[in-house]
Order: sequence, then structure tokens, then C-alpha cells
Amino acid sequence: MTKRHAHEIVADSLRTQILDGRYKPGERLPSEEALTDEYGVSRNTVRVALDRLAAANLITRRRGSGSYVNVEIGISHSLGSLRSFTTLLRDLGLEPGITGVEIRRDPAPPLEILGFLPSEAVWLVRRVRTGSGSPFALLDSWLPDRIGSRIDPEVLAERQSLYASLAEDLDTRVAEATESIHAEAADEREAGVLGVPVGSPLIVIRRWTYDRAGRPVEYTRSAARGDRYRYVVKLRA
Repeated sequence: MTKRHAHEIVADSLRTQILDGRYKPGERLPSEEALTDEYGVSRNTVRVALDRLAAANLITRRRGSGSYVNVEIGISHSLGSLRSFTTLLRDLGLEPGITGVEIRRDPAPPLEILGFLPSEAVWLVRRVRTGSGSPFALLDSWLPDRIGSRIDPEVLAERQSLYASLAEDLDTRVAEATESIHAEAADEREAGVLGVPVGSPLIVIRRWTYDRAGRPVEYTRSAARGDRYRYVVKLRA
């Protein structure tokens, strides 16, 4: 079993109290000093824990004022932050899971993918991401042959995160991405996987991802239930 860091223990404890209603929306959390005394850890550990909760959109940290529970809680992609779905789920306090892993060559990928991935052969990586056992999102990723042909479905199922698998198994690290967000109606396949009626609103995110050398790595389409997923972008002046 992986040893848990002190900041993870503090973050998990506060997260549980927030989600259980111990701290109400808009309520101020105890000060860093109070949390340091309560958990018997350093102030830096408390700050790291609070930063983690802020990244998950559970709290907002206000300089000189403190940390406050957010009124609207949803999956947060902070401005400038490129995180895997596994990290997003874990930061929300959900147990990440993966089912239905399928990896195969796609003989007829969508045209926008052919224009993005410079490869004669394109591979499709399909999986369902779950949060604490419930279907959360259907993810389809297309990758060039130099990457897709080397992904092991069993390893991906074990690691869960495609980005982790790319980095640790293929020495391919994502560096930047562009995303577009749309509301779309669930088709028959999506409805069956996500457990919603056909035509239900889904939040669909398309992501174009590049490595550190600026080469295209992945095009992903993720479809999540509109009633379980919020996309929050934090803006700073």
C-alpha cells in the first residue's frame, strides 16, 4: 500500500467534512494556525492541503481573509492547469475507476482527427471513467501510431490514467492542450453507458494535446452526464 503524505490526510479529512456538510457553502474554514494545531502538522503541510482542495474547486482561498467553502462545487480545471481525469476525480474525493477499456486501430476516424494527427494509422483508446463506482464519463482518445500501437490495455486499466501510462510506460509527457466545451444530446451508446435516457444533456469536452516538443499526442472527446459534471474555470485579473 502506498504511504500517504500528511497533506493528503489533512485534505481528505477536510474534504469529507465539506461534502458531509460539516462546513456549509460559503462558510470560512478554520485558520491555517488552527488547522496546524488540530492535525499536529506543519503550516506548510496545511497550505498544501488547502491548495489541493482549491484545485478541486471545493474551496476558495482569499488572501488576508482565509479559505471559504465554495457555493458551487464541481470538477475544476483551473486556468493553466492540465490534469488527468484520475487526478480530477481523486481531488473531488471520489474513488477513480475505469471500465470497458478498448484499444484498437480506427480505420475511419473523424476528419478533424486526421487533420490533427500526422499518422497513417490512428489508434482509438476507449474507456469509461467511474467515480466511486458510478459511471462518470465516456472517454474516446485518438493517438498516432507511434503511441497508440504501444499502449497495453491491461496496463492502462491498472494505471487508469492515460497520461500516467504515456509518461511512465512510453516516456511521452503532455505539455499543453486546447479544449472546447459543448452541450450535446446523448446518443444511444452514450445513454446506455452513462445510464441516462437518449437525448439527455451531456457536457462534451474536446481536447487537442501536445508534448513538450509541440508534437500532437492525443485528441480526446469526453462525454459526461450534465447532472454530475460542472466545468469550472477560475479567472484572475
